[in-house]
Amino acid sequence: MFAIPERYWGLLIFTLAADVIVFLPLGLLFLTIFLTDFFGYTDALLRFDRVRRKVWMFVGTRSPIELDWDRLTPVSQGITPANSNINTFRSVLLVDLDAEGDVKFDGKYPRIASLGQTSLNEQQAISQYEYVRQFMELGPAHLPSCATYLEHRTVFRDIVRFFGFLDLARNIDWRRPGETGGYGLVFASLFCMLLGWGILPFNLASYVAYRCNRIPKWPKGIDDYAKDGGEMRPPEGAASERLRIVLKEVPFILLWVGCAFAVYAWFASWFIK
Repeated sequence: MFAIPERYWGLLIFTLAADVIVFLPLGLLFLTIFLTDFFGYTDALLRFDRVRRKVWMFVGTRSPIELDWDRLTPVSQGITPANSNINTFRSVLLVDLDAEGDVKFDGKYPRIASLGQTSLNEQQAISQYEYVRQFMELGPAHLPSCATYLEHRTVFRDIVRFFGFLDLARNIDWRRPGETGGYGLVFASLFCMLLGWGILPFNLASYVAYRCNRIPKWPKGIDDYAKDGGEMRPPEGAASERLRIVLKEVPFILLWVGCAFAVYAWFASWFIK
């Protein structure tokens, strides 16, 4: 029968205590982040009904929260990360307040709708609210035109986009390289050749996360409200942000990905001998 020497009992107890006190909570935290990022919702969780002056807020499996547009108070919120006292991320919240100025609750959910994306630029965050306000007050005909629109799912190009540097190759005109970003493309190529091995895993993780994300399923009644204005379609003249690979991007993809895999092979050679 296997027996543990007495001098190791203290180490064993310490290890088990460390697992329970430190590693178990950290593991649960990682699991929470993983499930949120990879199996969360990819679509915007708000719907704006200008006919009924309502805002519908998606909150998961329960029925959406109904907010009255005319009772909502826009609030500009600033969030400063704990590791920084310089950068403040701004966002706009639509808050439903009671007579005393406190936030109302719908069960355990505060009646607060987060609008758009957070931004370091406060004016950009406010402009997102202004866009929605114009839609609710004046209608879609008065909105500024959109150059691109977002789709739910990613495409293979998103894996090799290298934080947007691939767009430089897409926009280059080899007849006028100096006027169409040729110098930026040279810098991007050098950067991706040297550090692409660190960028590629993030692009891959983002691609997988978007593939796993769920699309909210709204109740039929709210979907029927949306049909009152006609069939939903992309903005006129706008292109999808999910672009396909074009031929002039291929050499740069092969170069940057090849350099990244060369670094991976070099790292692997240290362990496979």
